[in-house]
Amino acid sequence: MKAAIFVCLGLCPVLMQSPLPAAAAQAGAPTASGENLAVMDFKPNNASAGDAATISEFVRSAFVKSGAYPVVDKAGMDRILAEQAFQQTGCTDSDCAVRLGKLLNVRKMVVGNYSVMGTVRFLTASLVDVETGRIEGTAKVKGFDLGNADEAAEDLMRQLIGGAGEKTAAEEARRAAERARAEEAGRKANEEAAREAARKEKERLKAEREAARALEPVDPRVARGRIGVGLNWPGLGLRALMGNRWMAEAKGQYEKEARAYGGRLYLYVFPGSRIYPYLGAEGDYVQYLGEGLNAGGYLASGFAGVEYFAWKKLSLQFDFGPAYVGLEQGGATVSGIRFVVNFGLTVYF
Repeated sequence: MKAAIFVCLGLCPVLMQSPLPAAAAQAGAPTASGENLAVMDFKPNNASAGDAATISEFVRSAFVKSGAYPVVDKAGMDRILAEQAFQQTGCTDSDCAVRLGKLLNVRKMVVGNYSVMGTVRFLTASLVDVETGRIEGTAKVKGFDLGNADEAAEDLMRQLIGGAGEKTAAEEARRAAERARAEEAGRKANEEAAREAARKEKERLKAEREAARALEPVDPRVARGRIGVGLNWPGLGLRALMGNRWMAEAKGQYEKEARAYGGRLYLYVFPGSRIYPYLGAEGDYVQYLGEGLNAGGYLASGFAGVEYFAWKKLSLQFDFGPAYVGLEQGGATVSGIRFVVNFGLTVYF
């Protein structure tokens, strides 16, 4: 006896301070689970309050049997509401259900009406999410007898659970569709960004090629800085690329009655993929052996021409222009202007 009193004295204060576990005793789970459910007494409309309370208990039992939610028992729920001085009579809307649910520390609330019209009985109820205030399901059963009120309560419970499940499934489907749309939008945005990056890179490479083509003095397939060996009529030349548009050439020409040794400087203008127009200047030492003479002098000329790349490293040249020639022999000087035409072929290395 003393032991029993000792245990009561040790535990009763805790029980008195913690009413919620008693309210959840019927469910066998603590109300802190976050998914507990409470069924409020149905409001009687033109019906017996006792019958409404009995039907409410039938609905409560149907939820317990279903196992869909842990259910707060009636005695614990009434005690908590009494302690809070809250009157549950007439609580049928979602706002009232939310306030009650917060007092009971549950996640779901079932509120409803038991009505009689003539000889026809009706049960209407709503399943309310306490956290969001959203009605997750509604149900209605009509035309039942008091003798099968428990079956009507089970039918009502199944409708509520089914409605909540359908809303949850619809919400999940909506969220899945939103996620799919977001992923698709992200994929399209990434593809568009990749296409834009590829387009810009293509434009950059094209601009670089055009800039390089505009600066290169010879066909891009011939590396800048290489040398070329040319055959002109009649003679030989050695070319070297200098800078972007300039080329220097040392040359010699050998005809039957005249010989010339000197150099040329080329400036390429408006280069194309295979055809390269150019301007140039030439200076030579000239030796004339015709008519029994042995006269020496110089030649200075300007010219314009074009170089055409027939193959990868093989080009053909043609140019012409005026040349001033001055010869001297035995103290006598002979000079004049002639038009000079040159043909040539160059192989680059």
